[in-house]
Amino acid sequence: MVVETTRIPSDALQSFTSDVLVGFGVKREHADQVAEVLVASDVQGIDSHGVPRLKMYTDRLRDGLVNLDPKMTVITETAATLALDADNGMGHPASIEAMNRCIAKAKETGLCMTTVRNSNHFGIAGYYAAMALEHGLCGVAMTNATPLVVPTGAKRAYLSTAPIAAAIPAGKEKPILLDAATSTVAWGKIEIAQRENKPIPAGWAVDADGNITTDPNQAVALTPLGGARETSGQKGFGLGLWIEMLCGQLASGPWGAHVKGSRDEVPGPTRTGHAFMAWRIDAFTSEDDFKAGIDRMIQEIKSLETVDGVDRVMIPGEPEYEAEADRRANGIPVHPVVVEQIRMIGREVGVEAPF
Repeated sequence: MVVETTRIPSDALQSFTSDVLVGFGVKREHADQVAEVLVASDVQGIDSHGVPRLKMYTDRLRDGLVNLDPKMTVITETAATLALDADNGMGHPASIEAMNRCIAKAKETGLCMTTVRNSNHFGIAGYYAAMALEHGLCGVAMTNATPLVVPTGAKRAYLSTAPIAAAIPAGKEKPILLDAATSTVAWGKIEIAQRENKPIPAGWAVDADGNITTDPNQAVALTPLGGARETSGQKGFGLGLWIEMLCGQLASGPWGAHVKGSRDEVPGPTRTGHAFMAWRIDAFTSEDDFKAGIDRMIQEIKSLETVDGVDRVMIPGEPEYEAEADRRANGIPVHPVVVEQIRMIGREVGVEAPF
């Protein structure tokens, strides 16, 4: 059965989302930033991390689990490093500030790495990595989150999806933008399948007994990137563990199963950790030569002969660029279940949806 989605203009969706967050007590400046990141996800076709996440945020705001007046503080600092404490504020504003500070240091020193502790869910990692592109820099963003991924050979979830994003500028070509979880898929893909009552591919998720399931309603945890050991899932597990260490121990915060989330019996601050990097190309090589080389790389890869049934090889970021062109022009397709859900959330704080 084909589900009829509602196409909503991105500006209307972003304005509504910000108004709702303000209704829950978030400062307008921070609400605008959260809404911008959420709608950026929807615009790019990453439906798992866009406005469907509004309920998760407002549930935590309603329960008083997020600090509405956070004060970002510096824990340690050197010329090329920065460790910040987000004071349990919304993850999106904290991450925007952290990446801006990281970029400023990278401009001065050539490279900077920044960690953030005591934060919350920050949406798509690619948003923050791409901030570096506006300054001609390369950028990386990582985060941990509530445990959803089963380590290779284990029965229950113990790691987060531990996403990592990297943004690399090109010359004449569009920048390369990789944004990927270290799980086989994001949990939002399971939620989409649940809403549409469709089976999921074998290898995405496991049930309560740790067995692979194709029923999204039986899924309780995700597999690491690669799936089982037979298909090299230990590589995704290892990469996820590395990101957990950067965003957990290095950021002086919890990791994996120690990060609180909506599944915990006793809710509390998540204490999520992030890590960001930015660097100047000319600190390593000629910027013109580098960008020309990236152009040639993109062009060579896109010219490769494809297998039957595949029209072309796509570069990381290309599907998102194409989705954005369509959705900016024609509106963001939002599932009717999500539309009704966010309308109800809006009404709770006296904000009527303009769609």
